[in-house]
Amino acid sequence: MAINVYFVRHGETYFNRFSRLQGWADSPLTEKGEQDAVAVGKALSSLKVDYLFSSDMMRAINTAKLLIAQNPHTNIKEPEQNKLFREVFYGSFEGFANEEGAIFASMVVGKRIRRLSQIIDEYGMPKLHDMLHKADPSHLASSSEELNDRCQRAVDFLRGLPDKSTVVVVSHGSIIRYLANVFGEPGHNYEGPGNGAIMKMTIDQNSAHVDFYNQTKLPSA
Repeated sequence: MAINVYFVRHGETYFNRFSRLQGWADSPLTEKGEQDAVAVGKALSSLKVDYLFSSDMMRAINTAKLLIAQNPHTNIKEPEQNKLFREVFYGSFEGFANEEGAIFASMVVGKRIRRLSQIIDEYGMPKLHDMLHKADPSHLASSSEELNDRCQRAVDFLRGLPDKSTVVVVSHGSIIRYLANVFGEPGHNYEGPGNGAIMKMTIDQNSAHVDFYNQTKLPSA
């Protein structure tokens, strides 16, 4: 059994443009974001898509609609929304500038770090989210324990689809990156995927692995 899953990061939003933390908060797609969605839709247009999922965030839903409209091989018009594919939650830091989030997170280790990407480079993604969880006054920001569990449940959900299904999931940058951290090459520091970028995973009964990551077209295209 094998399921082919193409994870797509949504198109650019205004929070993306302004470098703000955007987890469960939402902001509209920019004009470029709509173009991102159309472009990745064209990149995937050769696929016969059996299932289309998105998170329940409007930026992912709208990206999915624009994406699937480019595909002549499916009658799917609307994505099936699933909270398993939501972005990570930043708790009290939702909407903060990236630099502000990094300041709060770095307080946990007593070392000034200017951007969240620097924390990931030095400590890894699970540690970053544990730092944000601890620094969050409400302690509602996603922890690594919560994200590990959600990633496993997401893969188990996809594993339950019919054998040889081709699946597109429109999701978010940090959760896609976290999935790559869990199921990708051990020890590899995956960069944050671009808006409209693709990660392909193959999922079978016993395993899940990353075939390619942060691509704007299919390798054979």
